[in-house]
Amino acid sequence: MGEALSLITIAASVMILMLAIILLVRKRMQRGEIVQAVVHRVDLNDSDANGTVSVTLTYTFPWQGQTLEIRQRPRRGILPPRAGERQEMRWDPISRRLRELPSGRSLIMPILIYAFVLSALTVAAGIAIIFLQSMSVAHISFVFALEFTGFFAIVPWITRRKNRTFQKQVESGILQPVQAEFQGYVRQIGDDDPIDVPVYRCIWDGRAYRLESGSGRRPYRPGDMVTLYRDRRDGSVTEAPKKYRPAHRTF
Repeated sequence: MGEALSLITIAASVMILMLAIILLVRKRMQRGEIVQAVVHRVDLNDSDANGTVSVTLTYTFPWQGQTLEIRQRPRRGILPPRAGERQEMRWDPISRRLRELPSGRSLIMPILIYAFVLSALTVAAGIAIIFLQSMSVAHISFVFALEFTGFFAIVPWITRRKNRTFQKQVESGILQPVQAEFQGYVRQIGDDDPIDVPVYRCIWDGRAYRLESGSGRRPYRPGDMVTLYRDRRDGSVTEAPKKYRPAHRTF
């Protein structure tokens, strides 16, 4: 009985935590109103010693019968749009910030939902142990084995889904290949231990940009030329998925 109560408590705590995270992520993604913003001006300052270009974007967009003009810097890891480009963005009148829309569907959401469902099933199994006394230790072990099997099965599915989505976006032109020179790593302080963030030098629209993308070690040496991908919708730059194999195509 005590073990069943402990099982229910742990599973219920995980279920509540997953639900809170899901609701928080959805609320943050949906905060504000979608507007059609036009890049009115792009201000670029000279690169510093590290090759970083300071970018300030000026957007204009209609809002409640008037035209607003907002100047702000893009978030990190973005190759800026050109003047005159139109972007669908989310306007938050409280913080007076424009935010880029998520690039495609979230890949973390299926994991959160799966963890929530598993926790709910575990709570149900614990209640059955207490009130029905119908599950033996072997049954409990089978439930946990089934849950872990399902978890390790969903990870390859998410990987394949990510690769398919990435391939479709490359083929449709949403993701633009950008040649970049690998320059090494910069060490940043993480939650527990320092992490190595790869650094690239990209040539975009006639200027050199220093970008930090991803984390962890890469099979490159400083000076190697690699291909990154720029999302035309928000300017964000990303690496291809680890197991992504590009189709034979001339860009």
